[in-house]
Amino acid sequence: MAEKAKKKFSLLRVLLAVIIGILAIIIIGLIIVFFPRSKIENVPSLEKSGAKSLVVYFSRDKVIDTDGVDATSSASLNIGGREYVGDVTDAAEKVAKATGSDIYQIHTERYYPQSYGGTAMRAFVEEKLNMRPDLANIPDDLDGYDVIYVGYPIWWFNAPMPVGTFLESYDLNGKTIVPFCTAATDSIDETMPFIREVCKGADVRDGLTATNKTYEAIESWLQDKGLI
Repeated sequence: MAEKAKKKFSLLRVLLAVIIGILAIIIIGLIIVFFPRSKIENVPSLEKSGAKSLVVYFSRDKVIDTDGVDATSSASLNIGGREYVGDVTDAAEKVAKATGSDIYQIHTERYYPQSYGGTAMRAFVEEKLNMRPDLANIPDDLDGYDVIYVGYPIWWFNAPMPVGTFLESYDLNGKTIVPFCTAATDSIDETMPFIREVCKGADVRDGLTATNKTYEAIESWLQDKGLI
């Protein structure tokens, strides 16, 4: 009887040690993912030109602390005559050119992890907890813009949570919101409930999955939607 109790106690000790070990790994992982990244410095301001439309986009380009790598969708790169042009950045620039819009990139206050896995872990937690990461140097207002094009990669079947932070920072009543995204396999349709939720009072149009779209294809889509 005493031998059985001793074995049971030993088993419980092992189980407790395993649980403590797992919890320690989770806590250390969360600390690594969320806390050690330095603040992003010298974030460019929105320069208003008098245009009636704005392209605002979120991309890992300049949001991860690394040398030019923009893993916007499945760590992909889109090198198009320039070094390290990310998918979202490329699509945003095409939309801005076709519409004559001002353009602004959303920056989080702190860098995301350099590794794709680290960013994926942080993005997973943010999405599941519906978090709103702090942003750096956002515009004081979006006055003067009637149409706002919103670009982003799909992270965990949704728009990244910094997009929610940005859109909820302004009064969007009466404005037209036109989303576009890039993704390896997913469709923008998965993200539309979230975009509509954070754009209360706005006229949210159906979006475009812009992955690998040429300038001509994006221009044609904008024409079909009566936006240009």
